[in-house]
Amino acid sequence: MGRPTMIAIGAIGLYTETPLHCGAESATGYVDLPVQRERHTGYPLIPGSTIKGVLRDEMKDDDRLGKDGVRRIFGADSTDENAPSPGIVSFGDGLLVAFPVRSSGAPFHWVTCPFVLERVFRAMGVTEVEVKEPEKGTAWAKSGGEVLLEEIRLDRKPEAGFFADSEESGVVRLLGLLPPQDRGFAYTRRIFPERLLIVRDADFKELVEIGTEVLTRIKLNDLGTTTDIKPERAKELGLPEDADLQGNLFVEEVVPPETLFLCALRAHAEHGPLVEQLETLPVLRVGGDETIGRGLSHLTWVPSGRLEEG
Repeated sequence: MGRPTMIAIGAIGLYTETPLHCGAESATGYVDLPVQRERHTGYPLIPGSTIKGVLRDEMKDDDRLGKDGVRRIFGADSTDENAPSPGIVSFGDGLLVAFPVRSSGAPFHWVTCPFVLERVFRAMGVTEVEVKEPEKGTAWAKSGGEVLLEEIRLDRKPEAGFFADSEESGVVRLLGLLPPQDRGFAYTRRIFPERLLIVRDADFKELVEIGTEVLTRIKLNDLGTTTDIKPERAKELGLPEDADLQGNLFVEEVVPPETLFLCALRAHAEHGPLVEQLETLPVLRVGGDETIGRGLSHLTWVPSGRLEEG
């Protein structure tokens, strides 16, 4: 008998409360510090290695897991007192689920698309929810009416099946990725079905590109500010004559607050109960710029719909 197949044991919903910056390796265009994106879609993502590292750091002193439990889930490296070993869990990348976009009629609407929904439900172990792509110029919604998303005007078409109140509907399953009501998200959970729009795949890609925030920041140093450079300080600091004295401004890209991600976890079925200890972590700090409040995200553990062995 061969080794049991690793199966989806659950997923983590990550809901951003503050702007998120998981940086890429190199600049793109005028943006000095872009966020990481999928190569083939251009959607922002949270690397699985980042999620794994943050979770391990948060749980390393957790009494419920203990050192052995942490080592089993995340593995042991060369600094561990035991021999290096891999962890029992495979952490997927944080995939985009719903993205907030400025809109008419409300401060913002969440948008998603059929392609995104299919892979989200697949990661959650849900195969019975199917979403067809809306016609050009329209979006699936809970109720009808026109809406302006950034510069895209769409006609909302009610989609009773996906937006039904039953536990098996698509929108209710997405609500499972949001933090629960008893953690201060009662209003967010109430408006999410009303403000969620399923747009065409092409419209979603455009809205995500437009809606990702680009911020200009100023780095202060001994040379002064961008409007008051002090060349004499450059000489005192021993900088070369050709040093760039105008480098205080830099442009950073961030994913906006209220963005929902999903990270799929895979392991052998018998390890499911151990991994469910991750649900004891309500808040994580993900990505860079910790000292200016970036990356505060709420974690929600969602067991998979298929825990049998593959």
